[in-house]
Amino acid sequence: MYDYDIVYIKGNPNSGTPKQHEEINKSILDLLIPHTCKIVDSNTNNRNLNISKAKVYIGFSRGSRYLNKLDKTSLKLSIGGINGSGINFFTNTADKVLSGDISESSMNAHFIILDKDKIKIKKLINDFLLNFDRK
Repeated sequence: MYDYDIVYIKGNPNSGTPKQHEEINKSILDLLIPHTCKIVDSNTNNRNLNISKAKVYIGFSRGSRYLNKLDKTSLKLSIGGINGSGINFFTNTADKVLSGDISESSMNAHFIILDKDKIKIKKLINDFLLNFDRK
């Protein structure tokens, strides 16, 4: 049994401005409508982080570091964060934060999901949940 369709793990609140976090969180939450979802902050200690059972997990930036530890049968999406086996990775082409570039232009790009990626993410989620519910 699953608690939610989707769990979204936010990025580090100390990276970027509150306005940037507000905008990226809104962009991601818009992609999750109409599914049931839970939002988890990533600024807690790894041992204290309790992530609910879900069919889909989305991690933004630092929040994506938890994806490798979650259910292998779930859909995992990393936005501006880590890449790995079984993880669908999305990053803005101008985002160079993971390469160490924390210039203003790179940081601004880090907090923007490209429109083409929004379409891909929405389709991945909808297709996965539709097929999941048919099992």
